[in-house]
Amino acid sequence: MRQFWTLLAFSWIVACSSSSVSTAERTNSSEKAPLATVLKEETLEPYPGLKIDHVQFSNGLNAYIIPREQNGTVGVVVGYEVGSRFEKVGRTGLAHLFEHMMFRGTESFPEPFQTLSEWSGHEFNAFTSDDQTVYHEMVPLKNFEDALKFESERMRKLLITPQGFNTERGAVVSERKMNYEDSPGGRLHFELYQTAFDKHPYKTTPIGWQDDIERASFEDALSFYHRNYAPNRASIAIIGDIKTDETKNLLLKYFGSFEEVPFKGLDTPKETLYRKNRKKTIHLKTQAVFLGDAAFAPTYNDKEAFAELFMCVLFADSTSGYLQHTLVEKGIARSVSASCSPSVDPGLSTITIVGVPKVSAATLEKKYEEAKKGFLAWAKNDRFENIKKYFEISQLESMRSPMDFATSIVSNAVTAKDPLYSFKLVEEVKKLKFEDIEKQFKTREKIGHTRILIIPAEKNDPMKKDKK
Repeated sequence: MRQFWTLLAFSWIVACSSSSVSTAERTNSSEKAPLATVLKEETLEPYPGLKIDHVQFSNGLNAYIIPREQNGTVGVVVGYEVGSRFEKVGRTGLAHLFEHMMFRGTESFPEPFQTLSEWSGHEFNAFTSDDQTVYHEMVPLKNFEDALKFESERMRKLLITPQGFNTERGAVVSERKMNYEDSPGGRLHFELYQTAFDKHPYKTTPIGWQDDIERASFEDALSFYHRNYAPNRASIAIIGDIKTDETKNLLLKYFGSFEEVPFKGLDTPKETLYRKNRKKTIHLKTQAVFLGDAAFAPTYNDKEAFAELFMCVLFADSTSGYLQHTLVEKGIARSVSASCSPSVDPGLSTITIVGVPKVSAATLEKKYEEAKKGFLAWAKNDRFENIKKYFEISQLESMRSPMDFATSIVSNAVTAKDPLYSFKLVEEVKKLKFEDIEKQFKTREKIGHTRILIIPAEKNDPMKKDKK
């Protein structure tokens, strides 16, 4: 369960050696608590005929209910405002580790993998990013209420034991080695953030540092869970063969007794965005050179975010971008890609180039620098407008999937504080002029860049923490 999202007065089941702490008193207490009330109801309609019923409850939970005919299935997506940005120095990796822990089971659902598989086959998963953790499943209508009960119990009746914590910690350490230490793509991503950032928690991506993960105690895990999961830091989207009023009542039934928990965030330091370029070379067992080029990116609140994202599409989209034409089609690179989405705080816009085997790092860098000089001339006129149309169609097409659509709503609600941000993005990109892209590209070149080169070698360089 992945890469590319709080806080309840949870009940705990804490097993210590052969004994456990009962949740009976806490459960009875919570059941006596008054149900949350509806604070706000509104209908969102990003496009004519596409309606989303938004319900905000008094405990802070935001629900997005999307009735639509869907062959007797319902998608449930729950997003939490907890990611690696909320981790303390020396305690990295806990957000992602808890993504794993949330599949350890609850009082009513002790074997969630088996249960979810029976409900939905393999249509369930989760992911953790810098700013959020998101869980999603597609279930038959007959299991819809069970799915809501399951998600509510993950909030307050999660089966957390020292044995389960140690098991998942071992799984995360193994995942880290396979997908980051020994993988050129994962290592490139991790090292770009480590090298670019000095102070901000974005410096360490969600996979964390192995020594931090191994040093984390069971008590650290409980504290993280209690601090970072609550209805007032969560959003839920439900899409499928449902009715709004019935769904609202089920949400009150299973989430309504949860109380809002005050949350005090960390004092997040700011990075210096305009600085000298940085570069690092890493040796790994790989067949080709990997080049990563990153610059600090706009946030969700910055109007430049739309020009930055579309500029990256023009420049390095793997299908229609400029670098695909100048590097891949000419036999210099095997692939190019870009990741330039905004984040809560200034993150990174990254360009990744994988060279053709036997193309040296020096040659790949030289060809990349030469290519950049011709980008603006290539992107003018009809090409600019045609790729804009392609982008609009591809973005809307990606939301045809019910699960992807619901995930987009939840993710945007948690991070951008705007569930319709993806629709706003499409509309803002449609307004862009070539001069906006030209300005953003030139601005990007002035911001301090971070470059990582991964060079084929006989053995892998170890990962090391720097002293910043």
